[in-house]
Amino acid sequence: MTMNVIGIRAITLTPFAYHSLMVQGGSATLPELIGDRAIAFGLASTLGMLCASVALPKKDYKRHLKAMPFRSSVFTTTAPRLLTPMIRRLNLTEEGGFDKKLQSVVKRGNLKDFFKTQEVPEGQIFTGAIFGINGFNPFEDQKKLVIRIGLHRNGMVLLEPANIESVRLNAATAALFDDDLAVERYCLHNLQLSPAYSLKEAQKKVLKWQ
Repeated sequence: MTMNVIGIRAITLTPFAYHSLMVQGGSATLPELIGDRAIAFGLASTLGMLCASVALPKKDYKRHLKAMPFRSSVFTTTAPRLLTPMIRRLNLTEEGGFDKKLQSVVKRGNLKDFFKTQEVPEGQIFTGAIFGINGFNPFEDQKKLVIRIGLHRNGMVLLEPANIESVRLNAATAALFDDDLAVERYCLHNLQLSPAYSLKEAQKKVLKWQ
């Protein structure tokens, strides 16, 4: 297997959030990074590689990532920012057709269906890399791509090739492919940052992810 490396600049076009850090009354996104899997699935969707289904498939990240003709680094920023907390609401009781008595119960106390999120603002710049397998290049026919990420894929991010000196890989993703990477920072169970690698060093690491 051969692999070409494409440095990428990612610019947020709209705010986005993930349930990452626990905060009072809700959750906050990790503002300094976009996970490699978020980039991978967002790019695969934009390129028409995902199948529509009425049911969610069984979670199998290794099988799903192996089916893609590329791998991704974690995308990071040196100037992380978050917007002020925003109150959101789930209306599953109304949409699910539950009776008014049950709806009244879940609007109060520990079952309250309001929660808070903190989003990454628009205009944030992240950098990372895409590793194309056997010459695959998502920018072969277009100079820029827009992907959707975040909760309910509400966020939009513009990807474009750029000169990047170093990237960080996700040691948790490497472990899916039986590769053991050093962990410089443990963010979440499925998001563990490696030390910074040059693109050439990162390419050697990712070549093992088959």
